[in-house]
Amino acid sequence: MIKNLLILFFTLFINTKANAYIGIGPLLPLLGGAIMYIFVGIIMVIGFIFYPLKKIYSYYKNKKESKLDNDKNLKS
Repeated sequence: MIKNLLILFFTLFINTKANAYIGIGPLLPLLGGAIMYIFVGIIMVIGFIFYPLKKIYSYYKNKKESKLDNDKNLKS
C-alpha cells in the first residue's frame, strides 16, 4: 500500500523538464496522407464525370455507324 502511494506521489508531484524536440517527423506522414486522399478524391470525381460521358459518346457513335451501315445495305 505504501509502495503504491509513493509511486502515485512521485508521478503526480515531482516535475521534471522534458527537453525534447519532436520536430516535423510526425507531421510528414499526415501531410502525405492528406495529399493522397485529395488525389484519390480528384480521381474519383473525374471518373464519375467522364465515364458516363464516354458511354454516351460511344452510344451515339455506334448508333451513327449502324445507321450508315443500314443505308449502305439498302443502296446495294
